[in-house]
Amino acid sequence: MSVRSGYDHRMRTHCFRLLILGASGFVGSALQARLGARHEVVGASRSGRVRVDLGDGAAVRGLVRQRFDVVIHTAGVVDLAAAQRDPELAYAANVEPMAALLDAVEETGAKLVYLSTDNVFDGTREFYDETATRAPINVYGRTKAAAEDLVLAHDRHLVVRLPLVYGRSPGSDKFLARFAAPEIEARTDIVCNPLYLPSLAVMLEQLFDLSGVAHVGGAQTLSRFELTTRVRDRLGAPAQIIPTDASTRVEDCPRPRRLVLRSVRHPLTGPDVDSALDDLTGVRWTGR
Repeated sequence: MSVRSGYDHRMRTHCFRLLILGASGFVGSALQARLGARHEVVGASRSGRVRVDLGDGAAVRGLVRQRFDVVIHTAGVVDLAAAQRDPELAYAANVEPMAALLDAVEETGAKLVYLSTDNVFDGTREFYDETATRAPINVYGRTKAAAEDLVLAHDRHLVVRLPLVYGRSPGSDKFLARFAAPEIEARTDIVCNPLYLPSLAVMLEQLFDLSGVAHVGGAQTLSRFELTTRVRDRLGAPAQIIPTDASTRVEDCPRPRRLVLRSVRHPLTGPDVDSALDDLTGVRWTGR
């Protein structure tokens, strides 16, 4: 899957030793598969072949001391409703492990690439670039903003903010698995520029030499309902897509209405939805 860009960096041609934390998850497993084709990649998670509990500072330090060029952090509580129900758990998963991890990468000289979220914003603006002021309205966004602060206290590391990510993942197929349901509720009043998952590895590889904050996103802006309907139609799945909005359902947590990410730091853009779904043409609906 190509990424639209005139960008070219020296790090694209170099093979790195990478550690991916959260490698059994939706994003982490896809990154491990894609980046593993060009780099030496170790994937670690609670349940994978290389196991680590990020709450165990000694274990984290021991793992990072195996010497990596780049550590990509994808782990933590990512479910907005779950974070809202249990703020202490969300903080324990998303913020508390950062101190030991940052100590470890500082000790070894590795670079940390921390994957964050568009939910650090309140959703009241037309779009958000890296200069925008954060104003999270839910627990998940607040924990990610707190973790960002810890990362950004160190000059050499990178925070990459992501929008909604969609597509197939080798380790956790939770996005496409939804289409097995007879009905799927999808919001018409929540809008973003969703990013096709296979393009993320390509984009990260070209951003490794940046520090600070970088935004990535897809080329199109559309609602959750529009995206879900288009994926369902291309897959030929039987699910009925039910349009909902804030007036027709009780929200499980505060959700920003418009989260469109733009970048003033690079020209990289994920594919439009049609191109992304063309890449999924080999993934035909099987009913499983």
